[in-house]
Amino acid sequence: MKEEQAMPKWIRLDNDRVVETTDTDPKGRFHPDLKWIKAATSVEEGMVKQADGSYAFPEPAPENAIAATPTPSTPLTKLAFMNRFTMEELAAIYTAAKTEVMVEVFMDKLKLAEYVDVTDPQTVAGLQSLAAAGLLSEARVQEILR
Repeated sequence: MKEEQAMPKWIRLDNDRVVETTDTDPKGRFHPDLKWIKAATSVEEGMVKQADGSYAFPEPAPENAIAATPTPSTPLTKLAFMNRFTMEELAAIYTAAKTEVMVEVFMDKLKLAEYVDVTDPQTVAGLQSLAAAGLLSEARVQEILR
């Protein structure tokens, strides 16, 4: 009986937190500014790199702790950015892009981008235009930008 070998896994870190994973070698697939490293197949998005080099999920904050302002994970691959939307939101956005030019322009810019920076004023303005068109609430815009 032949033993099955585990596929390698690559991860992308932001401030020692795993923000993205892929089972396919990322070399040449993403913008060169996005740094990927090989990791054990057990490493998952949301884990944090420990002092000993291992990865673990962070301890939950105590209930009485003051919530820190989240730092946006930036830059993101286009797929990671698109995964921040629900399928229903994406369906509404793509439908609107067929008749609303500003929505179409935002989607075309997204297609042409090498990566998405959620702190970029154009990204923020694009999401705000989706909210203005009634496709996202302002609360969802803020969630997507985190």
